[in-house]
Amino acid sequence: MTLKKDILIPRPSHLNLAIGLALGTLSLISPVMAADGGQQNGDQTETVSVYASRMDAQKANRAVAVSTVSQEEIEKRQGSNVTDVIRHLPNVSVLGGGRDAAQSVTIRGLSSENGRVVQLVDGARQNFSVGHRSSLFIDPELLRSVEVVRGPSSTLWGSGALGGVFAQNTKSASDFLSGDQAVGGYLKQGFHSNDNASRTSGAVFGRTETVDWLVQSYYHDSDDNQLGNGETLSYSAEREKGGLAKVTFTPSLDHQWTLTARQGKRDAMVPYNPSELAISSKSPRTYRQVDDQSLSVAYNYNPSQSWVDLDARLYWNDTEVNEHRVEKGEFDNNQMQTLGLSLSNRSNLENLTLTTGLDAYQDNFETVRDASGSMFGRPDNQDAEAQSIGLFSHVDLPIGQTWNWQAGVRFDAYDAKDKRPSSTIGDHDDTAWSPSTALTWQATEQLALTASYREAFRAPSLEEMYASGTHFGMNQFVPNPDLKPEESANKELSMTYTFVPNTYVDQGYIDARVFRNDVDNFIEQSIKYGPSGPKGQGFDGTTVKTNLPEAKLQGIELSLHHQLGGFTSDLSYSQTEGKDKSTGTYINNIPAHKWVAETHYALATLPVSLGGRVSHYAEQDQTDTSERGVQDHYDGYTLWDVYASYSPNGAWDGVKFDLAIDNLTDEQYTQAWAQVASPGRDIKFNVRYQF
Repeated sequence: MTLKKDILIPRPSHLNLAIGLALGTLSLISPVMAADGGQQNGDQTETVSVYASRMDAQKANRAVAVSTVSQEEIEKRQGSNVTDVIRHLPNVSVLGGGRDAAQSVTIRGLSSENGRVVQLVDGARQNFSVGHRSSLFIDPELLRSVEVVRGPSSTLWGSGALGGVFAQNTKSASDFLSGDQAVGGYLKQGFHSNDNASRTSGAVFGRTETVDWLVQSYYHDSDDNQLGNGETLSYSAEREKGGLAKVTFTPSLDHQWTLTARQGKRDAMVPYNPSELAISSKSPRTYRQVDDQSLSVAYNYNPSQSWVDLDARLYWNDTEVNEHRVEKGEFDNNQMQTLGLSLSNRSNLENLTLTTGLDAYQDNFETVRDASGSMFGRPDNQDAEAQSIGLFSHVDLPIGQTWNWQAGVRFDAYDAKDKRPSSTIGDHDDTAWSPSTALTWQATEQLALTASYREAFRAPSLEEMYASGTHFGMNQFVPNPDLKPEESANKELSMTYTFVPNTYVDQGYIDARVFRNDVDNFIEQSIKYGPSGPKGQGFDGTTVKTNLPEAKLQGIELSLHHQLGGFTSDLSYSQTEGKDKSTGTYINNIPAHKWVAETHYALATLPVSLGGRVSHYAEQDQTDTSERGVQDHYDGYTLWDVYASYSPNGAWDGVKFDLAIDNLTDEQYTQAWAQVASPGRDIKFNVRYQF
């Protein structure tokens, strides 16, 4: 059992200096803002997202499936991880089991764990991807919204968008202040019953006519998760802390600058592979400390001319994972640094909208693998670098009164090299084109039909190409710099019917989609076991990343949204099936079919809202049992969640109470493909005071 006291306090990192500088600057600015408070009005300029034009281009005419989770929804779900706020979306799933350190986001059967989903924070790519380690580090408390693009999207987002895009947008002062309020803050305390978690956060923020600023921080700690059968999931406790500093300067209606500094630390005692059920010689007890930090400067230029709406962002990310394999006395280090630039311009030219831009980034990836306590050795240290530059263009063109055509194309050039002085592994460079097109017919005012075709690609990761040394036992990694990029071609038909307001509905729609995504050169890990064990399953042999010839992913998504008075209801069904086209066998790690029904009621006479959600995950029996450790089926299960919010007025004005109960029936369940069960009933209670 892991308790809070067993987790060490993280050490300081060098970004503290940058955050401290930002905080010091803000402390000097604050008195000026307070003095200018009387000049405030309700027409404060909203913070512009650097990638708004790209996301808007995908949302247009619903040609692409995009789901948005608002700040209100994030707060009512009270997630301990960002995955908690998106797992209910159609064909969006969370893999990895009950430990947060193992989780990844999967969209239409393709996972962020291996880079097949582009992850963004405020428009900056998050490229960290190392085996057995989650890349989801941002705390939900920092988020204003989350947007999920379902389906291949490389035309606008480049390498990695085979499954889609997972975009996280942080808060700013304008998300808290209203009317002529110039300065404010909040304090928030939460408790989760399942893991005895304490979640504390707070912020101060303010604005003048030209400056919007926010400083936000959080501190969370928890014990081990409790499962639905009453047992404890050992080594699932965590401790997190971090913060966000953001300053937006708007000197005129045409120009806006935003400086953002973000830092997060997470430490936990876990199995070396946290998706493993228990500690073992293969997956020893490991103290893991994650330091994730980012700096960015964004600029928006939006003059009165319709052909200019320019967004630019220069960003730097640094993710470092330090590990102590306790019993073996070994210390490992994994570090990924990304320096990136993104440019995007949106032009409204008479009858068409044109989006153009450029993305450029460089990844530096280094690892240290201590083999002092291992008999057969460890993976070799790595030192690799990758560079990428992409140019894209996307047009949205109405054709007559009832048709709309979207088309886009992107060109990417990228290269990678092994920087180890003694390396004889060759460099890797390649180019890729990513076209897309969609045609929408507005058959009636309510009914729209769309047919689309989109291509996407993923360049092989540095770890996939250059990993060498010992994998486990005497099994050896074999580098493969000749890996081909994964390429996908997605065909999709969609229908959207929007209800006319009447006695039975104020607002509502039905959205139905059928898709098929053909993926060539699907990268898969191939383990060849040596002859030393029973039936030739010994711990010698080789591990290498190889390209499968062809894979096929196909599925459907059905969504119903209905709003009447204070009631809002949503119903969705989604499924994805995957096969190796050359052999006809199923592809593993495809999520189970899912039903989700949710209703929410906001009382008209009281500041109270109530809601509930039921999610049913079907049995997953589409498996390839020839792969080691794969079961022939995974049981289905049903989860019930309820939540409520209360914001009293009068003497209690500014106070908000949130209550949520996840897994109300204390269901004992394990997600498909996971070895580790997920938590049982969790009662969550938050109190926030905003001033």
